[in-house]
Amino acid sequence: MTDESDGKTVDFYFGLSSRYSYLAHTQLDGIAERTGATFVWKPLFTPDLMNKQGQNPFASAPPSGAYDVEYRLRDVARWARHYGIPYVEIDGRLEGDRRQFSLAAVAGAALGKGEAMSKAIFAAMFQSERRSLTDMELVEIAVAVGLDARAYSEALTSSQTEALHTSHIESGIAAGVFGAPTFVCDGHLWFGNDRLVLLEEWLANKN
Repeated sequence: MTDESDGKTVDFYFGLSSRYSYLAHTQLDGIAERTGATFVWKPLFTPDLMNKQGQNPFASAPPSGAYDVEYRLRDVARWARHYGIPYVEIDGRLEGDRRQFSLAAVAGAALGKGEAMSKAIFAAMFQSERRSLTDMELVEIAVAVGLDARAYSEALTSSQTEALHTSHIESGIAAGVFGAPTFVCDGHLWFGNDRLVLLEEWLANKN
């Protein structure tokens, strides 16, 4: 484990229903191994972040072709093939409250299993054909990653989980985060799955 004092601790701000966050998270273990970096996982509901800033490009007609749904779906599928990872589109398939999916990851973080819970939720969302992701199913996922069912159920609806989620948004905004996924290290910011190559290069050359 890399010590935070070496300057290679990277805050990873991501949304569970963000396709590009899903793509990016699959690459972090490899980057950490190659560069010695440590990633601090900070799940949040991306629309809450954007709405708090008053800059939500998904709230109305796409402001540019980069936000066109059909383009993004093709782009994500291409990235998944490039990474050699499974990808099953969630729109039109997965029912449930997407904000709750993000809070489910935050609840896992509150109980010390944020990374494991986030990875498991990503897998349930983007690597399976499941049609729903209810609170009961989220508890089952939590148990599978080693959490206590009762403690997790309580955390899933607790004010402390909401407060931690708010703190992720506030710290992200303070760092300049405007979307997900975003990576922040030593005051530097990289936005998007496609910037991972630049982040890795920077970490590899950082003394």
